[in-house]
Amino acid sequence: MRGLTCGAIFWVATGMTAVLAGAAILASHSAAWAADPAPTAQAPTKPYPDGKAGFVVSDIGYALSRDAKETGACPNGMTSGYSNFGDVFVSRPDLKRNEGEAEQAYLQRVFRSAVSDPSTKNLCHDPELGQPDPNWRIVTGPNVPVEGIDLDGQDSHIHGKAAPNTCPHDDFPGTHGERGIDNQFFRVVGCSKSWQPTGSSIPWAIEMLTGAWGVLITLSGVDDLRNDPDVEVGIYANADPIQLSPNRVPLPNATYAMDQDPRFRATTHGRIVNGVLTTDPVNVRFHKITNSIYLERNLDDARVQLRFTADGGLEGYLAGYTPVDDLYNFEYSFRNGKDAQGRPAPLQLINGSALGKAGTLGHTCNGAYYALRENADGHRDPKTGHCTAISTQYRIKAIPAFVVDAHTESVNAPLNK
Repeated sequence: MRGLTCGAIFWVATGMTAVLAGAAILASHSAAWAADPAPTAQAPTKPYPDGKAGFVVSDIGYALSRDAKETGACPNGMTSGYSNFGDVFVSRPDLKRNEGEAEQAYLQRVFRSAVSDPSTKNLCHDPELGQPDPNWRIVTGPNVPVEGIDLDGQDSHIHGKAAPNTCPHDDFPGTHGERGIDNQFFRVVGCSKSWQPTGSSIPWAIEMLTGAWGVLITLSGVDDLRNDPDVEVGIYANADPIQLSPNRVPLPNATYAMDQDPRFRATTHGRIVNGVLTTDPVNVRFHKITNSIYLERNLDDARVQLRFTADGGLEGYLAGYTPVDDLYNFEYSFRNGKDAQGRPAPLQLINGSALGKAGTLGHTCNGAYYALRENADGHRDPKTGHCTAISTQYRIKAIPAFVVDAHTESVNAPLNK
């Protein structure tokens, strides 16, 4: 792939707004979905044929909370981005904005001279070269109700005794009065405007519906949908694009193949209690594609808490701990991204995407990086005493599907060779 032209890079930096605005077709749905996860209809009780069932995730998003203005989550205000975008470039004072310089002319100059130059370090690609951002705000409001589940088995407090392999932190109350919700990712992003319920960061599942990636779930050994102590649960990356209706709604009972890469396949033991499926922890991984950059979204010690819905699907949470560096990479920097052939993605594309996202969504990359590190609560390093992973919760819906363990290939695969 040739390097991006100045105009193309400028589009990545400023025109990303159009892409994010287009994603708003899911925003109203996501906002309504987040309002109340409580069951509204009686779930089925009839067992599956042969005790087996398959599902494709039809909707997914981070489990967060209501708008900060409603919950009082951010008494210290909201996170802000770079006041002078030139500050993102390390040791290049010449890239600061000149007095009276028009914004478009400034951005063109910056991207033309810096994005494609590997010798110019920027704080999105190398946040370690920067410092914590005092203008990054985390959630500090009391009793903010948050979606998710209890991951460490206790109602944790910052000054209390931490559960094994975790670090002290304050848990959140749940949206239905639960205690002990571990959701430190929300604490980090909950005061960012783009992570509010109608913000531009919320409907990222739109890339899933374009066929970029997907997630499959299988059940086996199911004898009773109300109570069953022994169920095998599989979580796989989907190797096929999601089948959609003419109005872009995922279709039930379509057939999908599991990703054949063993890194994207996980199985674990589960149990059903009062119609709710929970599992033992397992490491899961699925794909993520941003601006044609191929990334991997991983979740360690992941478990599901899903209820069976009246339409034959599943709804609930997929939650675990994401290594801080990995989460920063796939959400903010894209610095370990690949192209379609598995080679490192072009530096111009990586830098343009990361810097464009920071400029469009209004955050500082070094601020995000250090906030994630400072609020990490999982995978405690016994040598340093610091945690290296952060509790992360996803809200998911899944619809019935036929899941097969077979190789599949897109009809467009030759174009990627």
